Amino acid sequence: MGSVIRFFVFFVVPIAVFILWIGGYLSPRVEPGYAEEEVKEVVKLPTMVVEPTKIEETYEVDGSVVSNNNAKVATKLMAKILKINVKEGDYVKKGQLLAVLDDSEIKQNIKEAKAGLEELAKAREEALSGLKAAEAGYQFAKRTYERFKNLYKENAVSKQQLEEIETKMIGAKAQVDAIKAKLKQLDAKEKQVKAKLKYAEIMQSYAYVKAPFDGVIIKKMNDVGDMAAPGMPIFIIGDKNLKFMSMLDESLINRVNIGDTVTVDIQTIGKTYRAEVVEKSNSIDPMNRTFTIKAKLPHDGALKPGMYGKLKVKIGEEEKILIPKSALIKWGQLDAVFVVDKDGVAHLTFVKVGDEIDGKVEIISGLKPGVEIVASGVEKACEGCKVR
Repeated sequence: MGSVIRFFVFFVVPIAVFILWIGGYLSPRVEPGYAEEEVKEVVKLPTMVVEPTKIEETYEVDGSVVSNNNAKVATKLMAKILKINVKEGDYVKKGQLLAVLDDSEIKQNIKEAKAGLEELAKAREEALSGLKAAEAGYQFAKRTYERFKNLYKENAVSKQQLEEIETKMIGAKAQVDAIKAKLKQLDAKEKQVKAKLKYAEIMQSYAYVKAPFDGVIIKKMNDVGDMAAPGMPIFIIGDKNLKFMSMLDESLINRVNIGDTVTVDIQTIGKTYRAEVVEKSNSIDPMNRTFTIKAKLPHDGALKPGMYGKLKVKIGEEEKILIPKSALIKWGQLDAVFVVDKDGVAHLTFVKVGDEIDGKVEIISGLKPGVEIVASGVEKACEGCKVR
């Protein structure tokens, strides 16, 4: 009996107490619920509600000041310059030959393409002749088969004889189909060679550089023996009236038209002009996928041909979230703002910033419209501070 009591006192009771302690029955219990966040301190700071702002969406592109009808005369051909017929200061007429490039390689390509077309023409002639004979043979074999088929029904010929005639007819049909397939191949090949020839002839035309309009040679960029490169000017021709020329992306071909007003920023002299689009190319340059526009500039003695500038075109509106710079705080390499909750408590929130627009900063992500933030004095704010 004493051993049972000792077992109960020294083994069972300690284990029961341990289990009750582990289960929390021997400790004060905390009722379920939300603990109230303790406000660190009260710092009254100006706040603002984030709202989307409509911003003009603009397309910006480089350009330069040019004379009226100013043109950088270039070629799309990579070739050596063999001859230059003009010098700086010369007056030229539209279509006048200014320079000749080496087109010997292109001539060889044209010669090969024409020879290829001649060979294809001969092959076509032979194929058509063979097709005529094959179709005649097939029609004869078909008629013979029909005749033997009727004879077979009358037991006048054997089944083997009928099958032999049928085999000949099938062979004749296969020969016709093969010749037709060859003709299709010849057609496809001819299209390829013609396309090659057309491309070569177009490229050959670039070997003869001509004046695009009446004017004067403002500058000669190359000499005989130099290598002309696609898009690199050989001559600059123009007159005294000034325009601003830019090459816009082809996606804007239907969004920028003659009569539209654009902004031209000439950084060299620190001036900005409102200019009217007076010329527009309706064709796309296949080399860089752009089209050219020219905007008329006002008479200003400070403007000179060749000056660099930027052209801005309004292409629509978009909504962006903009906040003042004073609302931003740097947290190491990251940008953040203090978001104010409904109780007026500030919470540090990291954001991704974009461009600076009209003295404000674009927020790409991290904030949504309707959110209240600390507008200024962020250096006085802290996580958990009450700001209003």
